[in-house]
Amino acid sequence: MNTHHILSRRNFLIAGGGAAGAVLLASCSGGTAEGNPDEITGAGWADGLNDLVFGQIKDDFEAATGLTVTPQASVPFDDYQTRFRTLIAGGSPPDLMRLNDDFLREMSDKETIMDIGSYLSESDVDTSDYFEGVLDFTDLPNGRAGLAIGALPRVIYFNKTLFEEKGVPLPPTTWTSEGWTWEDFLETARALTDDETWGACVVTDTAYENTFAVNNGGEGIFSEDGRSFALAGPEGLEALQWVADLALVHEVAPTWAEVSGDDAEQQLFVGGRLAMLFSSMSISGYLSENVTEFEWDIAPVPGNVNQYSESSMALMVIPTAAANPDGAWEFLKYITGPDGGQAIAEHRVGVPLSRTAAEALEAGDTGPANIHLFIEAANNNRSVHSTTATAAAVAIYRPELERALIGEITVEEALTGARDQVEATLA
Repeated sequence: MNTHHILSRRNFLIAGGGAAGAVLLASCSGGTAEGNPDEITGAGWADGLNDLVFGQIKDDFEAATGLTVTPQASVPFDDYQTRFRTLIAGGSPPDLMRLNDDFLREMSDKETIMDIGSYLSESDVDTSDYFEGVLDFTDLPNGRAGLAIGALPRVIYFNKTLFEEKGVPLPPTTWTSEGWTWEDFLETARALTDDETWGACVVTDTAYENTFAVNNGGEGIFSEDGRSFALAGPEGLEALQWVADLALVHEVAPTWAEVSGDDAEQQLFVGGRLAMLFSSMSISGYLSENVTEFEWDIAPVPGNVNQYSESSMALMVIPTAAANPDGAWEFLKYITGPDGGQAIAEHRVGVPLSRTAAEALEAGDTGPANIHLFIEAANNNRSVHSTTATAAAVAIYRPELERALIGEITVEEALTGARDQVEATLA
């Protein structure tokens, strides 16, 4: 899920890459408009994805294939959501479009985006090289709905200097729960909390809902069939109350009021007032540019029954009404292949779909020393189960969950109270 603060959308930074292929697959064409077979149109919202995909990767693709990619002018994320639906409804959308991952199942079920399964099966793409959890994200009941060109996994960011000054053992450097369970995380946060500094902050990246519920043995936010509000089950209720109690009971985390503003938790971390932060790979660039007074690094999410993490997915889809779906597939294949994937990794803006390409993800002069943990997190991805109304369901339960974060009601009261309305929306 592409979310950050409760009731607000987190715009994430990611890019895409791939392997060239110049032979168009006319037999798979699903377009209804008439287009130029040598020109591919594209669209996405204004961020690092457009900068890389419709910049360097586009240029490399054009040089390798002789095809031309013409992107639309990019607009802010919120404006793009309206533009996407308008272009789809108008019947003449761009050939390749970025899609908010919350809406993938809805668009697939409505058959407004193509099932690209035949393209993938008839190509020479080696899907065994792809991160399984990232590839599977677009494998839906109505077919293969595009591809996730990359992932932005969640990890624990930590102030290494503060750990060392307080003599607190550092977190593990591999994806293991040995010495890094929920109880270990709590005890570490206690040891790091004082009058100047909070030990940990989890709640501002709302992917914690799915991650902590799954790691407590539950299904996550929604059931596998997308019809039930699994978060309101016992595993989810226990997990989210445990997280809320970091602030409400144990007092090792800042209150919701202190971190509910935009990027407030990042500012606390940069200012040395927050020792550990659960967040996405998307903030690593910001930290590299702004942390100057201490050394920071990343660790895996703490384990309990399981030890998974959730990645935001950068999705590219081909509209059913695309004029040049064959060309769109060629560009998408390039974006997700070794050349484009390597560009993603080298720019450190995401973990590419290809495992081989991900090997180019290196720390460099800035960034976390344990940058390989982003790859391990992608390899241990557990996404939110898809539904036909994810965004609508989220908008129902999150205001109630916020009441639980401030201690007005319990997590059980918040989520069980919202369950009937959520499940009516999912029906």
